[in-house]
Amino acid sequence: MERIAKRPKERRSSTRREKILALLVESKSFLSSQEIHKLLTRQEISIGLATVYRQLESLVEQGRADAIVSPSGERLYRHCGQAETHHHHIICRVCGAATELDFPEVEIITQTYAKRYKYKSVTHSLEIFGVCLACDRLQSSSIKSRRKPKLS
Repeated sequence: MERIAKRPKERRSSTRREKILALLVESKSFLSSQEIHKLLTRQEISIGLATVYRQLESLVEQGRADAIVSPSGERLYRHCGQAETHHHHIICRVCGAATELDFPEVEIITQTYAKRYKYKSVTHSLEIFGVCLACDRLQSSSIKSRRKPKLS
């Protein structure tokens, strides 16, 4: 009887993780696990949603991806360009575009209050949400086009 060699589970996980990371690198915005799953499925990559969740969390633990919670409570992921340093983001609520922020003042304030109130091992999270210029222009132009002209 001929034996069929199986790929080690670790290698398969690594390959899937790299495909997920490639999607995150290509994207300029944060993506949900469901969006990532849908994109992989469209590429005919067979992967379960639970596996996507696990691999995303693994990428976050490795510092290769950022995870945030959107204003609606959904966990979103993005490739981390500053894995070696703690950083923050400003994120468009419309298109999801994100910019990494160098915000040392927040770090100083955090440490100041930790010291003042005698806290140890303090961490923090700050994400700023708004509407980017491109989306604002699109929204403004669509509002203008919907206005009815005044009749004299």
